[in-house]
Amino acid sequence: MNRIRALAALLVSGSIAGAFAGCSSDSSSGGDTGDNPCQLHAQLSGGIDVTLEGTSQACLYSARSVAFAPLDAKVVVSLIIRKIEPGQTGTFDATLGVSRGGDRWEGASCTLDVTSNVPAPPPRDAGLSFNPHALKGKGSCSTQAVYRGDAGAKAPVTIAPFTFAFTTLFY
Repeated sequence: MNRIRALAALLVSGSIAGAFAGCSSDSSSGGDTGDNPCQLHAQLSGGIDVTLEGTSQACLYSARSVAFAPLDAKVVVSLIIRKIEPGQTGTFDATLGVSRGGDRWEGASCTLDVTSNVPAPPPRDAGLSFNPHALKGKGSCSTQAVYRGDAGAKAPVTIAPFTFAFTTLFY
């Protein structure tokens, strides 16, 4: 239930608005994103200690952003890519944030190496003119995500190098 509230909070805040995709994958993938359009393989430490293995995740995605919600980790990881266009691959700046319950950490400065950016099926019954693309690649963060919640000071979150696969919408 907290994960649903966190996803709803992202929608209301305007950070992420768009389509929702439920996904699952074989945990034996070892970081390979395969054909699953919603995966994040990452290790978070500090204010939150969790390993995200890309299994049983749901994604909420929109223009150049995605929120990963691993169903077993009780966290939501948001990723916003800057200045990427349909079909582009290469290196792009991104910002990563993490939330758990009422706590949130924001502002990790990351670099994404997008190795695939191909057209994807549009969301069903969207009623709008979207240009969805499936992105895959790897990323690393040069700074930590800093605590922005109301529960006093908490340790920042360090994000180890990660791999990802998700659908994003271009308008």
